[in-house]
Amino acid sequence: MKKLIDDNELQDNTVPRSHTGLIVAVILVIIVLIGCIKVYTGIKNFTSLTVSSAEKKHKEQTEVTLTVEQGSSVKDIAVQLNEAGIIDSQAQFMYLCKREGRGTSFQPGTYTFNNYMDFNAICDTLESGYVKQEYVDITIKEGMWAKEIAKYLEEQGLCSYDDFIAAVNSRDYDYDFVQQIPERDMLLEGYLFPDTYNITVGMDAKDIVNRMLARFDEIYSGELRAETTMRGKTIDEVVTEASVIEAEVRYPEERATVASVIENRIAKGMKLQMDATVLYALGERKDRVLYEDLEVQDDHNTYYVTGLPSGPVGNPGAACIQAAITPADTNYLYYVLKDVNSGEHYFTADYNDFQNAANNYRSQLD
Repeated sequence: MKKLIDDNELQDNTVPRSHTGLIVAVILVIIVLIGCIKVYTGIKNFTSLTVSSAEKKHKEQTEVTLTVEQGSSVKDIAVQLNEAGIIDSQAQFMYLCKREGRGTSFQPGTYTFNNYMDFNAICDTLESGYVKQEYVDITIKEGMWAKEIAKYLEEQGLCSYDDFIAAVNSRDYDYDFVQQIPERDMLLEGYLFPDTYNITVGMDAKDIVNRMLARFDEIYSGELRAETTMRGKTIDEVVTEASVIEAEVRYPEERATVASVIENRIAKGMKLQMDATVLYALGERKDRVLYEDLEVQDDHNTYYVTGLPSGPVGNPGAACIQAAITPADTNYLYYVLKDVNSGEHYFTADYNDFQNAANNYRSQLD
């Protein structure tokens, strides 16, 4: 039977078995070499002091501020650095700390890193220590005057009296209500929201004022603003009225009632004639307002002007702001102290009744 392919042709077109084994061996060697190179490269990269690939990949250089808390371990810090993109591998950073003997002198604090820093630069930063931020808690009480706050802050060593007053008379704050305040002295009086603040030593007066304005903006929410508009008032009118309520009321349940007296007297074109406004106009606090004090010619004195004073007479809290927005529904036009100790008032719509109550109050003082 004739062969379809002769023996010589078969030999010319077929790779011998011995050659096939050699090719396979070479391929395996190449694969092993590639694997070894990758392992070597990985080990080299892992053990390199270059802990971020950002520079190599021409990524944008960025800065990150991190706070290392007291008691943080090397692992804790490595996690922070990795999550912030300062290093590529927390395991690598921890390995290098152990190999290079770093990490035992890392200090708590707030540091700035960038993603081009190598291992040693990061460690040097962490070992450099830091200037401990000092903080002071300050409490601004309801009804305090701006100049009283200025004196208090100066006593606390936070800023000078003059710097604070200058900051209070500035409009350079990013709040819409500041731009709406009419031009006047002590521009931001009424808006320095009373609260307890944690102030960093070194903050300037404008920073401190801005903290108080931010708190006011937070409290005087969209809901309160909508209610203010619905009642046909401006924020400044509310704050001014609230400051009078704050100064006049010691008994919390009376806030809305005093607000109603203010509203009723304004509606009738009567002067408010409230002693707290006289004290603000005088610029001093005292226990008794004298008849001669009522004559002070100042636009804050409601014995001198009709309607609300020309601006707030202190810095009111949230409850008095709410009372000014939503006063009680009464016909009262007068009130007078009936209990010197509790601060409770007697309210009436009748002038003769008011005079009798006033005489009773005066008898408590004699």
